[in-house]
Amino acid sequence: MTQKNARPRFEAKEWNACGATQFYGRVKKRSYIVEVSLSEDIRGDLLQQAVDKTLERLPYYRSTFVRKKGLYFYADNDLPFLVAQSENPRVIGGKITNFHMLDVTWWENKISFAMFHGLCDGLGLNRFIEAVLYHYMCLKDGKEYSDEGIYTEKIPYDPAERIDIHIERRKANIKELKAITGKEKRFRLPELMDNKVEKMYSLPLRVKTGDFLGWCKANGASPAAAAAAIMTKAIARENDVREGVIMTVMPSSLRKPLQAEKTFKNCYGAIFLPTTPEDAKCLPTGELAAKLRASMKEQLNGTFPKLICAGMNTVIHLGAKMPTYKLKTRVLAMGENNPQDTFFVDYVGGLRCNDYADQITHVRYLNAPPSNGASFVLMSETAGYFHINFTQTIESGRYYQAFAAILEELGIPCEKLPFASYLNPVVELPQEQSKY
Repeated sequence: MTQKNARPRFEAKEWNACGATQFYGRVKKRSYIVEVSLSEDIRGDLLQQAVDKTLERLPYYRSTFVRKKGLYFYADNDLPFLVAQSENPRVIGGKITNFHMLDVTWWENKISFAMFHGLCDGLGLNRFIEAVLYHYMCLKDGKEYSDEGIYTEKIPYDPAERIDIHIERRKANIKELKAITGKEKRFRLPELMDNKVEKMYSLPLRVKTGDFLGWCKANGASPAAAAAAIMTKAIARENDVREGVIMTVMPSSLRKPLQAEKTFKNCYGAIFLPTTPEDAKCLPTGELAAKLRASMKEQLNGTFPKLICAGMNTVIHLGAKMPTYKLKTRVLAMGENNPQDTFFVDYVGGLRCNDYADQITHVRYLNAPPSNGASFVLMSETAGYFHINFTQTIESGRYYQAFAAILEELGIPCEKLPFASYLNPVVELPQEQSKY
C-alpha cells in the first residue's frame, strides 16, 4: 500500500539521455528560473488559463521523471499543473508542484518560470514562456495578438519536438575532440580559487537593442561575441593576467547543425573562445569582438557540433553502462571536478512577444549555482532591450562595474539595475522506483 503523501507511481517512458548529466553529482540540483516583469500586476486566474492552453499544445512540459536501475526516464504526469501566487520560488519535482519539473508562480507584476535543467535547456524553456505570455496577453486584453513564431494550436504537433540527440550511441574521435577544446592554461578569477557556493548574486543591467546591435554591426560582431569581448577586457582591466588565456565558455544550441531544430529537450554544447593576455589588453574591443565572432562561426559551421556532441554522447553512454548508481555518478558528474572556464557567456536568445512587447518591462535569468563557482553573463534580447544579468558565486561587483564602464566608453549607454542575492530551491528528484 502506498503511504499517504508518497510519490505516485509514474510509468517510465523514454530514457532521458539528453539530460543525463544534469541528474548526478555531489552538488545539490537546483532550479533554473526566468522572471518576466510586466507593466501591470498579474491576474492569477488568467495566468492559470494561459498555462492550461499552453499545455494543451505542449503537453510534454508536464513531464516528470522515474529512476530505474540508476537511470532517469521521462514519464507522463497527468496531475494538475497549478500556478501559484508566491513571492519566493517553490520547490519543483515534489508534492507542492504535483511532481512536475516546471513551475509557474506570480507576485505583483512578475511571473516566475522555474524548471529543472534535466527537463529541457534554456531555449526549450523559452518556447513554453513565449506561449504562456501570448495566451495571457490575449486573455487579459481581450484580443488576438499575432502568434507568429509561437507554438500555439496553429502549429501541428511534430514528433521531432521530442527528439533526444543522445539516445543513440555515437563514436567520438578523442584526439580531434581534445584538439578543438584546447589544452591552454586558463586564467581563473582569483575570487573563485577557494570559492564555496553559499548563495548566488544577481547584478543586472540593460542596454537598448538598437544601441547594442548598432555597435555590433559597425564592428562586424554579434551580441554574444561582443559580450565576451567586453567581459574579457573587463577581466584584463581588473587583473594582472600574465600567462594562460582568458577563456570564454559559451553554451550554444546545437539544434541547427544537428538537424534537431524542433526539439524542446536539451540540445547544446559549449564553444571555447580563448584570448591571450596580450590581445585582451591591446586589441580594440571591436576588433576583439569581431575575432571572437569569427571563431564562433568557424566552430559552429564546421565539424565542431558533431564532435562535441559525440564527446558528450560517449560520456553519457559510458555512464549508463556503469553497474551502480555510485559509478554512474562518478562518470556523469566528471565536469564537477574539471573547471574549464574563466567565465561564461550564455545568450539565450529573445522571447517572442510580437504586438505586446511594450507590456514587458524586464526579463531576468537566474541560473543554479555551478560547481566550483563561476561568473555567468546571461543575456536575453526582449522588448527592445538586451537584458544582461551577471550571476555569480562571488559578492564583488568589480567585473560588472568594469563591463558597464567599457560599454559607456564605447558609446553604448547602459542602465544599472539593483543588485540582489538569491539561491534557487533544491529540486526533488525521484528515488529508485522499486523503493516506493
